[in-house]
Amino acid sequence: MNPLAPFKTLVKERCGLHLEGLAEDRLAKALTQLRTAHALPDLQATYHLLESRESVFAALISQLTVNETYFFREPEQLDLVADTLVPRLLEQCTGTRPLRLLSAGCSSGEEPYSLAMALHERYGERTRALFHIDGGDLDSQILAKARRAEYSGLAFRTLSAPRRQRYFTPLGSRYQLIPTIRDLVHFQELNLLSATLPEALGQYDVILFRNVSIYFSPETRRCIQARLKQWLKPEGILLCGTAETLGNDLGLFQLVEENGLFYFTQMPTGSPTALEPRPASTDVPATSFPEPPELKGPALETPAPPNPVQTCEEIREHLQAEHWEHAEQALETRLAQHPDCRESRLIKAYLLFNRKAFEAANALLASLLEETPWSVDTLMLAGLVARWQQAPETAARHFRHAIYVAPECWPAHFYLADIYRMDAIGKDAAVRAQRGYSAVQRLLAGNRQPATGLVTIPPPLPPGDACFLAQRHLATLVLDRHATTGAS
Repeated sequence: MNPLAPFKTLVKERCGLHLEGLAEDRLAKALTQLRTAHALPDLQATYHLLESRESVFAALISQLTVNETYFFREPEQLDLVADTLVPRLLEQCTGTRPLRLLSAGCSSGEEPYSLAMALHERYGERTRALFHIDGGDLDSQILAKARRAEYSGLAFRTLSAPRRQRYFTPLGSRYQLIPTIRDLVHFQELNLLSATLPEALGQYDVILFRNVSIYFSPETRRCIQARLKQWLKPEGILLCGTAETLGNDLGLFQLVEENGLFYFTQMPTGSPTALEPRPASTDVPATSFPEPPELKGPALETPAPPNPVQTCEEIREHLQAEHWEHAEQALETRLAQHPDCRESRLIKAYLLFNRKAFEAANALLASLLEETPWSVDTLMLAGLVARWQQAPETAARHFRHAIYVAPECWPAHFYLADIYRMDAIGKDAAVRAQRGYSAVQRLLAGNRQPATGLVTIPPPLPPGDACFLAQRHLATLVLDRHATTGAS
């Protein structure tokens, strides 16, 4: 038996965290530190301490959660909230009460503070009277950081210079958020598996549950959504991260598309487009906690902490979970020891791309393509960089080469079809786009673990999202073609 299994079960039952891979390594290291700090003789004593003392358990959770976030992450969603959804909700409540908004899993505060900035830019001094913004997180230590509102480094990776100058004041080597915005957000400890909200929290008009569900199993997500449904007003709106939306379409909410973006609502809507929900599942796990398993025998030996020098495979796991800061730190150590490692340099280019440092990423990819001109990962990433740099013909060439090497590379098919559809490159662009989207559907339909041809970089979008979008774009292209044919 895995000696960590009882601890993983305890954490999952109490707060829903799914500890596998690198997360299991963090658990092993945290338990070793806990035993040393409390002079505990074995893992059984460690388990009983965690089970009986809430403060010790909370400290452990703080070590296990990776609080990777930054200001104005997925800004198009925040714009949708501030420009479209909030004005609509304000009209419905006719100004009789402030709108209530919750950032669930707010980490160190960047998301609710970004929301506060976006609303303040549109409503000015009226923001305090019109809105009540809460941030909730399981980690009490990270909430203390959120309340201090002091930030630096990668927290600003997508924040524009004017916003940084407007909303932050220098504080040594860091920056502090100005009180005007800081005072708009209220932070509370929040366990998403709890049957009741903390007393300070209440029914919400908008809940942001973004880039959090990746830490939970599908069963736990259903349980959490059942909680969120109770905490949301009948006309309220739930937003998940862009890459998580389809994975959270579990039948408990109505999925709605508006201006190419997706969110959930409790009530069917006529316009914008309400999408057919998946069948609701009654398989919602119970929230009662089972008796802890007995820990005994030779399996009680404490696992050794993970090797601090991480392999490329371990760094790739950071990328899969979007733990950018951890990936960069691990990569810096690895490149110092292996400066010529092609895989490490490719990961470096991917991180540069993620930070929108396109020129630096391009330079590194050019050298990699000289060495390995038919690397699918390098071609795919080079195509994405070119796409962002508004060079569709260059991007298309890279995607075509990736498909030539790996016909199963559905991300290359998808983005090449997008270029044909949006940029109309070459002759019969619409027909080529249809072929590309059809290839995506063929490669992904009924395949839970589709091959990508990629070895190092993660797919740039989830396969479910790609299949969903390909289906919608294909339907639109077919309708447009019929309309054009009929008109002629």
